[in-house]
Amino acid sequence: MNQPTGRKPLPKLSKSSFNAGLQCLKRLYLESFHRELVPPVDEAQQAVFDAGTRIGELARDLYPGGTLLEQDHLHINDAIAETKKIIAGPPVAAIYEGGFLFDDVRVRVDILPRTARGRHDLIEVKSTTSVKEEHIPDVAIQLYVLEGAGVKVGRACLAHLNKEYVYPGGDYDLRQLFAIEDVTAKAEEYLPSIPAALKEMRLALAGAQPPQVRPGRQCANPHDCPLVDYCQEGRTGHPVVQLPRASQSLLALLESAGIEDIRDIYAGFAGLNQLQRRVRDCVVNNRAYLNPAIRRELAGLEHPVHFLDFESFNPALPLYPGTRPYQVIPFQWSDHVMGPGGKLAHREFLHDGSSDPREPLARSLLKTLGRSGSIVVYSGFEETRIRELSEALPHLAKDLLALLDGRIVDLHPLVRDNCYHPDFHGSFSLKAVLPALVPELGYGDLDITNGQEASLAYAEMIDQATPDSRRQEIRADLLSYCGRDTEAMVRLVDTLRGA
Repeated sequence: MNQPTGRKPLPKLSKSSFNAGLQCLKRLYLESFHRELVPPVDEAQQAVFDAGTRIGELARDLYPGGTLLEQDHLHINDAIAETKKIIAGPPVAAIYEGGFLFDDVRVRVDILPRTARGRHDLIEVKSTTSVKEEHIPDVAIQLYVLEGAGVKVGRACLAHLNKEYVYPGGDYDLRQLFAIEDVTAKAEEYLPSIPAALKEMRLALAGAQPPQVRPGRQCANPHDCPLVDYCQEGRTGHPVVQLPRASQSLLALLESAGIEDIRDIYAGFAGLNQLQRRVRDCVVNNRAYLNPAIRRELAGLEHPVHFLDFESFNPALPLYPGTRPYQVIPFQWSDHVMGPGGKLAHREFLHDGSSDPREPLARSLLKTLGRSGSIVVYSGFEETRIRELSEALPHLAKDLLALLDGRIVDLHPLVRDNCYHPDFHGSFSLKAVLPALVPELGYGDLDITNGQEASLAYAEMIDQATPDSRRQEIRADLLSYCGRDTEAMVRLVDTLRGA
């Protein structure tokens, strides 16, 4: 890594870099001086950003008649200069994306509506459905800069989506779509800690080398760090963070003992629960564990055995009347059906068009699952969706709930409680379990390889701007992916039965 030269004065901080520094000083350093190490934004993250942008634009209409600063992040100094002129000029109803500088920290404020006696409210817009702990430093650093820059702030508020809002159709009722919470007291309580935090960040940035920070829970708290793969490169193949349900206290205990790798945990180490001890034993001895009880459980499957998987999406802004922000909407299912002689059949459903997919999906599901046979799933996702469908479609509720009456067999807890392989690396997801136990079957030949990609693909497929040829391509990819999931469960059950 080439070390930065000529770094004085230190780079100005921003709201995002301040939050990065709170998460990890090493992340702050690398993102400041080695942007080439930061991987490009992937499609899923870009979709999150795009949704946030759309929500931020909608929130401005809560405070109409304002002035928008359109300079991008590369021209923030221009935005700061223009904002100063606006503040000093004739009063405007609100400023959108205003730029401010104080103590070498630059921020852009989502909405700054003018209130009585020359004051302004600070409105930070989030695409979440509640105020989260990590939002308070976000608001506080803006309050710190605004007050330092001479702006009189009345209230510091967070505008987020209202999870109780039920979309009736047509235009959104913004006063119902958004909830605005006053977090002034919490932000002011945080303010005294900011100078010390800034000092610590600048001290880290002044170093010739990145700060030495071990990978740990901070790598995914409060958000996944984009540099986690870089920081893990060359390190242990079985880090202790892969212990299932590892608490912060357990990780601290392991760190104090100088243990970074599961293979270095000695037998009888205090603090491990039964599952963690099993994981430790499998990794240390490089062998798999299989409780014969799982075979007895699987021997009880009733034919015809249905291997069922749903795909869904959860748009931040509701698309269908009667739905809420981020409500999970199933749009596809795959069902591999095994008869008494082991013969397999495959059935599938994928909703076409921009209409609400739930009723067509539910009716087709009832038809394929019939009234008998085990329904094998991996996790409680499908059961939860079926219960939600019964609530949304009361005229089908009796038949939908009957599917859950003793027919569901969830492979996830069966595998978690009875099986472990070192190649699981602490995860019991199907994507982790399958390559370890059924290595010849994977997802590498598919264009869609996980549920998140499937959600994004469906959103693109139903977008009216998507060309028909692209829609057909996505449709084929979605059918292949969902079908692979249920085929994977069939193969997994065969493997566990015969192991």
